Amino acid sequence: MEKAKNHWFKELEENVIAVGIIIMFIMETVNVICKFLAPGWMGIPEEISIFAYIWVCFFCASYCTKRGANIIVDALTAKYPKKLQNFLFSAQFVFDGILTVFFIYGSVIFVAQTKAEGSVGVTGMPLWLIYLAPLVGFALNLIRDIQMFIKTIKSSDEVSVS
Repeated sequence: MEKAKNHWFKELEENVIAVGIIIMFIMETVNVICKFLAPGWMGIPEEISIFAYIWVCFFCASYCTKRGANIIVDALTAKYPKKLQNFLFSAQFVFDGILTVFFIYGSVIFVAQTKAEGSVGVTGMPLWLIYLAPLVGFALNLIRDIQMFIKTIKSSDEVSVS
């Protein structure tokens, strides 16, 4: 049972990204149809598509961290000894984790303010739901940073960030 829970979390980003892309595709198709058949409804599928796009973007950031596929230039560090490379990778995940904590803090404040304002979009959905995407994405990224840090520390002789 524990493996099933862990497996679900392990593939969380892939599932959310896949669902988000499907929603974007369907909503953009519906938006085009609405342009010709029901022009008054055009903004609704477009807004849902934008919501899905933003959620996908923040989950992609976490996915990249999990896969060790962050933007990195390693032409110089590839020549370093493996232990130094692991130290640098570990430092990268610590630094990214610290920055992520600041982003989480800012996201919490912004979501709280938006929720208090009661702002809604064209669809009538509260806008704090869209601003929740960075909070969730950054929190998941922090978890992935911690996981990658531990993985890098455990591999003392080999570089393994993927």
